[in-house]
Amino acid sequence: MAGGGSYLTLPLLIFTGLPPGVANATNRVGILAGNLVGSLKFAKARVLKKSDLLYFCLPATLGGLLGAWLATQVDDRFLRVFLAVLMLFGSWTVIKRPQIQSDKEEPATPPLKSIPMFLAVGIYAGFIQAGTGFFALAASGILGYHLKRGNAIKTLMNLCLTVPALLLFALHGLVDWPAGIALAAGMSVGGHIGVRLSQESRPNQLRNMVAAAILVSAFFILYPFVKDALG
Repeated sequence: MAGGGSYLTLPLLIFTGLPPGVANATNRVGILAGNLVGSLKFAKARVLKKSDLLYFCLPATLGGLLGAWLATQVDDRFLRVFLAVLMLFGSWTVIKRPQIQSDKEEPATPPLKSIPMFLAVGIYAGFIQAGTGFFALAASGILGYHLKRGNAIKTLMNLCLTVPALLLFALHGLVDWPAGIALAAGMSVGGHIGVRLSQESRPNQLRNMVAAAILVSAFFILYPFVKDALG
């Protein structure tokens, strides 16, 4: 209904008792399910192209593996602070919902600069995932793609990079599969309900509510550090 789902699911997993590193990995199970369904829908609508795999998905997948590996190397304390700071930025993006799209004709062949751009997006997505959609849409808009194509590219990209990233996290024993499967099921049902409710809701009010929830979550993620600092 409002976007920025991982800004809520990540702290939710942490609040259920999962360590930040495990929550970050487990969150990918829900992301995988959602983007698989989305990619199939875009493919059926013929919005995707074969060239998307080479120019967007391949560099993003390589970046995703690097980002996921980096995530396995940092401790939970750093990841907790990084997530909280990121969520402060995330609350702003949910409210503003920047949609960068081009008024130029879509390029027949993706420009070569798409490779380093989506490599960078992939590294970020592999590391933390939350907010990836904004960066992917911004990159596709800069490259000359309209929002509909940008959404399709973003969804397929997320699907492709999440598979190996999730496998890497699983090899490091960081995935809580029962929690991940429950998250995937909940996100699937919630996605169906959200699409229907979004037709009847007031977007600005809803985004403000989601942004407030993100800010509250960020506070509680940082609370242990605040508590220690105050003695």
